[in-house]
Amino acid sequence: MFYMDQKCFACGKENPIGLKLRFELDEEGRSITTYMPPHEFQGFSKILHGGIICTLLDEAMAWAMLLHGYLGATASIKVRFRKPIPTGQEVKVIGEVLDKGPRSWTLASYIVNEHGQVLAEAEGAFAVLSETPPEKPVCE
Repeated sequence: MFYMDQKCFACGKENPIGLKLRFELDEEGRSITTYMPPHEFQGFSKILHGGIICTLLDEAMAWAMLLHGYLGATASIKVRFRKPIPTGQEVKVIGEVLDKGPRSWTLASYIVNEHGQVLAEAEGAFAVLSETPPEKPVCE
């Protein structure tokens, strides 16, 4: 059994340097959150670091599984950076299920700006670890 202790870098409430992301399901069954990248997470001046972008995309896919009742672990991820993501400007991070298998799921995720323009996207394969009680998501 896997145990979450609220220290997750992406969603843990008790991680003092974490992103503290909070995903919910939208009307289309996708995980979704908004995020304001701080200037401390820049790579080039005022541009969000690629590692943080990858974390956001990975977490959106993981939460798409969690919010559908399954705990998964990233097996592979392919990221495409389309446009620079400025720090200090709010973006939406979205994850969706593309295919569910008994042992592996295929998911996709996107980071979009206020105009709906895709700034970065990913596709990933996640190993199914276990079912989770739908009334109690792992990072709450």
